[in-house]
This record gives sequence, C-alpha cells and structure tokens, in this order.
Amino acid sequence: MKRLIALFIACFIAASVSAQTTQFKFIKPNRNLKKEVKRYESEGWAPFPGGLPMAEQLNFSYSRQTETTEEGYPKWIVASGNSTAQMQAAAEMQATELAKTNLVGLIETNMRSVVESDVANNQLSSEDGVSITKTIQVSANKVAKKLGMVQPIFKVYRKLTKEKNIEVQIVLAYNYEMAKKAMLEEAKLVLQAETEDVRQKYEKYLNPENFNRGDIKNTNQE
Repeated sequence: MKRLIALFIACFIAASVSAQTTQFKFIKPNRNLKKEVKRYESEGWAPFPGGLPMAEQLNFSYSRQTETTEEGYPKWIVASGNSTAQMQAAAEMQATELAKTNLVGLIETNMRSVVESDVANNQLSSEDGVSITKTIQVSANKVAKKLGMVQPIFKVYRKLTKEKNIEVQIVLAYNYEMAKKAMLEEAKLVLQAETEDVRQKYEKYLNPENFNRGDIKNTNQE
C-alpha cells in the first residue's frame, strides 16, 4: 500500500513539473557562425578599430541569445539597432538608442501576447486587455529611456560610398528578468493614478511570473 501511495505521489509530481514546463516555449534562434561572418564581410561590415574580431563578437552574441536559466527561460534579451550618419560617433549613438528601444520592445511584445491570450480565452475582457496593453506600452517607453549605459556585445560599421555616410550596427544584451521587472515596476507607477479597484483588478499582470508562458522570443535578430 505504501508503495502504491509513493508511486502515486511521484506520478503527481512528474505531471505537475510537465505541466509547468509546457506553459511556455522559448524560441531559440538558429545560427551558423561561419556563414554569418562571411555574410557580414561580403556586405562590407568590419569591427571597430581595437575591437574583437567579427567571429568572436558573433559567437559571444549568439551564446547570449541561447543561454537559459535553470527553469529553461532565456537569461538574456538581445536586440540590435542600425543607424547611418556622416559621423561615426553619431551613427553609433543613434544605433545604441534604437537597440535599447528594440530590446524593451521584445519584452513588451511577449507581455502583450500573454494579455491577448487571456482575452482570447475569456479570462480578461477586451476593454481591460486594451487598458493593460496601453500601460505596458507606456512602461516600455519609460524603461527604454532609463536603461543608461549598456555594454554592446557586437559592434560593427561599414562605409557607404555612394552616400558618403557610415552605417553602424550595435547589439545589446540585458538580463531578461531585470528588464521584465523594471517594466512592471514602471507599470505600478502608472497605475497609481487609477482607483484601488482598478489596481486590484490588474494586480495579476504586475507579477513577473504571470508572463512566463506563451511563446517567448528574446531577440529581434532574424
């Protein structure tokens, strides 16, 4: 009898773990390092003077894109930004700011898909879904401006002969959980202007764990 009970408990735990692991799907990018290096070089891209070789930078970038936590969630969110200007410094600054916006935009997209899923499953009204989505959007804009200095993990440039400009591509990586929590902290501040009833209604969507489901994409690089 004791063996049967122990077996039942073991099966129950296994089923629970299986159910938890199927709540989300981490869409990992598929990369071929050699092909990517050749593609970049054929398109005229080169590392910044004094920077690491192209292959080393790409390898590090790809490792960040596929690294996961013990639970299987992405550890990093990785995004790129491109910009063109007459001066290299101006192009670099603009590309960095765009990468920050794209980085936070990935978190926003993942969060929005969870809200849309709840609306589709009748767990949330369409009106409340629109309201939460707007709150997330406002929070994303604020977090993108507050990220400050983020060290690039990939930085290349190329000269555009016809336009006499320089194009810069920057890739940034930021801790996935930290970015998600920063957005939800901003969302809490946004909701402070609402009534207590509204804040309680949306409390579920201020919990980081609520967004550990659905399709999770952690990079904007195709």
